[in-house]
Amino acid sequence: MMTKGAIMLAPVQQQDLAFLMQSRTQEWRGDYQAAQMISVMQLEKELAEGKLFGKNFWTLVVFLEEQPVGIVSVYFVRDGLIRIEVQLAASCRGRGLGSTVLHMVRDYLLENEPVVRLEAETDVENVAAQKMLERCGFHAEGVLGRYRFHHGGYHDCYLYSYLKD
Repeated sequence: MMTKGAIMLAPVQQQDLAFLMQSRTQEWRGDYQAAQMISVMQLEKELAEGKLFGKNFWTLVVFLEEQPVGIVSVYFVRDGLIRIEVQLAASCRGRGLGSTVLHMVRDYLLENEPVVRLEAETDVENVAAQKMLERCGFHAEGVLGRYRFHHGGYHDCYLYSYLKD
């Protein structure tokens, strides 16, 4: 668990599965993410099998004043390389919460995991996410052509990285 003021990030638990389902809807994901239809039974199975939080993948729930408001996904791609995704409810965007959460996750991983490279990607049109990544010390490396499918088509993304000194 990670905490900073009223913000807490914690591994997904059984009681968080309804929120996790909600966070996969198109309404919640917004303009730059694909919706993912999934059942509660599938999520329960994945949780029980350690697929939502385990050695190679973490699903963290972002709580603000004890209310779930976001999801952080952490992918342990290979030794030294970790990929991070931050998704917040629309009501929490544009207030600096994403930057605070990304700082928390970045710092935790750099201090506690054998990592030299953190990666994130975002839609080329998602300027707010690009600014968040840059505020947290990530640098754009290039364009991933037709990388992400959402809203009926493939979209280009920027690849961002943070390299440990």
